[in-house]
Amino acid sequence: MADKTRRVNSNPESPKSLLRLLAYPLAVVLLACLMSPPLYWAGNFLAKVGILPIVEGFPFHRYFSRSVQISALLLLWPAFRWVGIRSLSVLGIDKNPHWKRDLAIGFILAFLPVLALGVGYFFSGVYEFRADWEGAKFLRVAGTACAVSVVEEFLFRCVFLGLCLMAMGRVAAVGFSAAFFAVVHFLKTAKQPLDAPVTWWSGFEQLPLLFSSAPPWPLLGWGFGSLVLAGILLAVATIRTRSLFLAIGLHAGWILGQQGIQILGKFGIKPSDQLLPWVGENVVSGAVPTGLVPLAVLGITGVLIFWFLRYARCDRKNP
Repeated sequence: MADKTRRVNSNPESPKSLLRLLAYPLAVVLLACLMSPPLYWAGNFLAKVGILPIVEGFPFHRYFSRSVQISALLLLWPAFRWVGIRSLSVLGIDKNPHWKRDLAIGFILAFLPVLALGVGYFFSGVYEFRADWEGAKFLRVAGTACAVSVVEEFLFRCVFLGLCLMAMGRVAAVGFSAAFFAVVHFLKTAKQPLDAPVTWWSGFEQLPLLFSSAPPWPLLGWGFGSLVLAGILLAVATIRTRSLFLAIGLHAGWILGQQGIQILGKFGIKPSDQLLPWVGENVVSGAVPTGLVPLAVLGITGVLIFWFLRYARCDRKNP
């Protein structure tokens, strides 16, 4: 692996690159608003004629969510062409001969501290064991952790962070991409009655409701802080290795650890913010911890990441 890091962009066209960077997510949302109603109508038709019965009864907000994901993929290549990206190396991603090591180390550095946090939760009574937990759920969570970590790291660290680095300095790019990463996790489509009429404007009607399911303050603030710190660590891991594998391992380890805690138990303190600032109930479907204690655990992972990156740099210099 080349011992290189992404350079600060001193291109005088950086303001233009920044505008193009902001245009991509806006275009994704616009296309999703336009695409979701016909996608909903097509899904209902295919369900009624028996071609796609699995989508029968799906509410509109699920079609809107899928439309956002489809739009992000459809517009990715045109966005690359518009910005002038011909290969991932332009975004700072190179081949990684140590990808297996980085993937495994990333997972271990994220999962083990969360595991220790979970043990502390249960022994201290912050979490109560569920009597009806199922081992099969761990397999589903493991699959989710793998899929989500790969997709999100490609979109947030390869694409978005890479575009940020083309438009602004490294510190600003890391901070901006981490904040964007945090905000997106609190976006959630609003549920609607199954019999609610769907029109061409239904997608646009979802926009003012995207934050309607956000947790109350101060859980929102602590959850946002956890996500920003995680985004910074993932960005640093990507920049320093010029690869996504360390970040993918970290992301998967965090998801599996946090969701595993939710499978085994439930937050036993009422109200959920009673123990803040030390610890609070997880937010964003149980995947994001809140409070100073989880932040300290993230900090421990950060220290371990920087230690590993120093070792990896020495290893590259002395093969």
